[in-house]
Parts: sequence; C-alpha cells; structure tokens
Amino acid sequence: MMTIRHAAFRRILDRGSGRYAEVEVETDHSRSPHLLAYFRSEGGGRYQLVRVIANDADTEADWFDNSLHSAYEDVTTRMFAGPNHGAAEDRVEFGRRLVEYGDIREQLDRHLKGVPPNGR
Repeated sequence: MMTIRHAAFRRILDRGSGRYAEVEVETDHSRSPHLLAYFRSEGGGRYQLVRVIANDADTEADWFDNSLHSAYEDVTTRMFAGPNHGAAEDRVEFGRRLVEYGDIREQLDRHLKGVPPNGR
C-alpha cells in the first residue's frame, strides 16, 4: 500500500445528482505521486472513495483547463485491481486512511454533512 505523504481538502463538486469532495493527495507511488481522490457521503458519518485521478498537471503550463493533454487520468481501476491488490479491500483501506489524515474528516463533515448518499 502506498504511503500518503500529504493530503488536503480542495473543494466540493456537484456532478449529476451527486455531491463529491475532492481531496488532493501526495504519495510515494512512483507512477502516480500526485492524486485527486473523490469522496461521497454514505450517511452516518461514513464516506466512500469513489474515484482516484492521477494529477500530472504542471501548474506552470496547466493553469487553465486544457483538454489537449492528458494531465488527469482515472487510475482507480489500476490502483485497486490486479494480482498485488485486494481490489475492494485496498480501495476501502486507502479511503479510510485518507479520511483519517490530518483534518480531512473534519472537512468532509463540514462540506458533506447532511448530504444523503444519493446526493439529493
């Protein structure tokens, strides 16, 4: 399991009928050291990690939304599947570790509290 070097709440996103918290993560993983993790409320103070995006954007060059490159890649399946991973268990464990890092739980509680699991 990769080491979380730093994690910080970034923002809330409303997508479709759901509301998600975006958490920026720095890890020791050589292929994906910078990640964006997305959580939704499961109710009862629980949060589900729903997606992980590799964030390879260079802030000097990618200070705007440039769709001509692939600075952001969904790595959820790659991170939590395969012979070296327990898939669902690894995903749940990584999500739990992120929620418990620093003030992430406090931020998720503040921004997602009272949001039903379906986001409505």
